Amino acid sequence: MLTSNSSSLKNNRDIKIKKSTLEWLVLICLIIFSFINSITLLLSLILLLFLLKQKEIGAIKIINIITFRTVINPGVAVVIDSWQNLKWVILFGCSIYLLFSYFKLNKNELMKINKIASLVILFTIYNIVIAFVFSSLPIVAIFKLFSYVIIFLGCLIGVAYTYKNFNWIKWLFNLYSLIFISSIIFLFLPLGYLRTGVSFQGITNQPNMFGILMVLYIALVFSYGQTNKNINRRFLFVLLALVFYMIILSASRTALISSLTLTLIYLFFIKINKLIKRVIISFFSICVILLPLNNNFNEFFVNYLYKGQEQGELLNSRVNQIEGLTSNFLNNPWFGNGFMVPVLPFRSFEFNSNYIVEPGNIILSILSFSGIFGFLIFIAYLIKIIWVNKSNFIFVVFLPIATILVSMGEMVFFSSNNIGIWCYMFLAIYMFWENEVESEI
Repeated sequence: MLTSNSSSLKNNRDIKIKKSTLEWLVLICLIIFSFINSITLLLSLILLLFLLKQKEIGAIKIINIITFRTVINPGVAVVIDSWQNLKWVILFGCSIYLLFSYFKLNKNELMKINKIASLVILFTIYNIVIAFVFSSLPIVAIFKLFSYVIIFLGCLIGVAYTYKNFNWIKWLFNLYSLIFISSIIFLFLPLGYLRTGVSFQGITNQPNMFGILMVLYIALVFSYGQTNKNINRRFLFVLLALVFYMIILSASRTALISSLTLTLIYLFFIKINKLIKRVIISFFSICVILLPLNNNFNEFFVNYLYKGQEQGELLNSRVNQIEGLTSNFLNNPWFGNGFMVPVLPFRSFEFNSNYIVEPGNIILSILSFSGIFGFLIFIAYLIKIIWVNKSNFIFVVFLPIATILVSMGEMVFFSSNNIGIWCYMFLAIYMFWENEVESEI
């Protein structure tokens, strides 16, 4: 009888694994099917909604897969912009559904969420007032504000409700592995360099996007390595070497600096023999010191930094962004000029999605959009997010740090229409990851 029960339990586990694998195969086929044309994309978005059978877990999967589909190389697939309104409806719908999970949270999760949500709501109210008082485009500013806040809080609450039953680090690691593995195929194809003809973009829509996604992938790899005792560290380092190679090919300065920073942090926190750790850190430090002395490396590094521009124009690609943000900040330093909207010589209450800004740097952006007061509120809830799970800091700190690092050069944090959702997922996973929970899944 005992043998029969043990066999039954083993079979149940096997079925569970097969269902997970089957779901990934179906999702991959669905994503590839969406590449063909506008109609197959529409059908894919509709079929994706069947994941709602998994309730909150399904809703989170949907918004992440839509984010994945958004960044695909236009030479490989039809762009999702052809169904932009439907995309927004699904993102908002799933996020609002996740918001209602707030009433299902237990006391511990509620305390964490309330600490963050109160500051986020304060940030929202503040920016609404600023929009009506100072912004050139108040309605557009408020729409962009709500598109950030609703999806951001939806991700936080959704992960808070599901983290005990689902390993989000492992699931996102698998999703990002699809980007990484499929991009390897494009290393020797012209489609992999479609945007510039020189810089590598893989399966994504531009080289800088590929670079910052690989930074986020590295953060997931480190977090997965820190939270999974069975992971093969040799495989981990081989994987990282290939990722670094692809980042260098992308010519993304933000990605290279961010990935090196994450690696250095990982070397300090990794649980290995202290002597081995000191040897690795020393070797890493020596390379950083000695490599610039090599003439070939020095020439390569200078060309990489300047991206083919004349020397002395290092920030040429960013100078317009920096000057614009600085000018806007000085125009109204305390209160800002409206959330994620340009400063215009006229004031309009129209709603138009054509008013696009390229913020560049997260610090300058918030100072420009929300002023010093808004910046202080934002920093307060970012610090609060890191503080609420300080007991597990060394295991998953790579997640919040990666979101900040990539937004220092490519300000994607508030872009719910783009990969901002992955920033929210990273922060949410960090907030609620618990060693005893994730290790059992």
